[in-house]
Amino acid sequence: MSNIEEDIDRYEDDDYSYDAYEGESRTYDEFAGSYAQDVMGYSDEEIYDAFDGEPDAYWNID
Repeated sequence: MSNIEEDIDRYEDDDYSYDAYEGESRTYDEFAGSYAQDVMGYSDEEIYDAFDGEPDAYWNID
């Protein structure tokens, strides 16, 4: 196994469950029906923060 494969395996095994909204309640009402929320799973708060309240801007996230 190459070093890259070992790094990938190690990354997949680690718990990287950082949650920027930990402790806050999330809502999924305001942007219900949008691709960003229904398919991608972003909450209303995430859409406001990351997309400036425009759920159609989901394609621009790196």
